[in-house]
Amino acid sequence: MIMLTLNIFSPEKKVLEGRRVSEVTLPGTEGQIQILPGHAAMVGALETGILSYRLEGDAIARGAISTGFFEVAGDQVSLTVETFEMSGEVDVERARRAQASAEKMLQDASLDEHQFKKYELKLQRAMIRQQAVATKLD
Repeated sequence: MIMLTLNIFSPEKKVLEGRRVSEVTLPGTEGQIQILPGHAAMVGALETGILSYRLEGDAIARGAISTGFFEVAGDQVSLTVETFEMSGEVDVERARRAQASAEKMLQDASLDEHQFKKYELKLQRAMIRQQAVATKLD
């Protein structure tokens, strides 16, 4: 079986290096992108969302990412992300508190455009983190 090699890097660490996978599905700025062996070379931006990849034996791993970039070159898929949490690493209660806090802040009519965008992104990240845990594995 032809496989891809997945690498995920964040500013803090190498999250994943050299993982052999059969497919990667990522949240691109133009929508969800599925990458299979033989995919055309490309570079793009990532949105906050769910990243999933299929391991040998058909198990699927999922996690939440916060923005970044990706590159597909040959059988290599490399992601540089702001943050990445595997679904099993997400502190759901913390994510719920972050969601409630962001929702409360977004109700403040005195927020300027920059502050509104900041809390909107915090809300989006909190919801995506919870979704990463809640998403049923195939």
